[in-house]
Amino acid sequence: MRFVFLLIAITITTSDGGKIGRLQSVAVSGQLKCDGKPAVGLRVDLMESDNNLEESGIIDDDDFMNYVISDDSGSFSVNGSEIEISGIEPYVNIFHKCDDGMSPCQRVLRINVPKSATVWGDTPTEVFSIGTFELSGKVLGERRSCAYRNLTATSSA
Repeated sequence: MRFVFLLIAITITTSDGGKIGRLQSVAVSGQLKCDGKPAVGLRVDLMESDNNLEESGIIDDDDFMNYVISDDSGSFSVNGSEIEISGIEPYVNIFHKCDDGMSPCQRVLRINVPKSATVWGDTPTEVFSIGTFELSGKVLGERRSCAYRNLTATSSA
């Protein structure tokens, strides 16, 4: 009987490509500025940490959930979901060239989203706002990436 129960439990929790866990979701919004002006055309990736560390790939690659491009006012709103056994640990990566000179690659700013902003299921019930974020100046912990060299011309603002 225990075997049958275990088999049913595994079948129910592995409906997404064999992943075990429960579907959880989150939504994040904000406005990005560069030197006080809207930061237009920036890529914002919604990610889920599988490492409990600041860099991806140490234990397991972090999970990509979704992305958006900031609009004419520098605003963005992104949501996504992921299956995990424990609570998801979402964050956004903001790729930008604000105050960056001639470097060919982008600065990447990671902003962690509190676990309290996540919900069980595929539809977020609230949107966590990072508020208005000024990208000029250096931020402790930021890194560089050449992954998105073809961002729009206005993304260098």
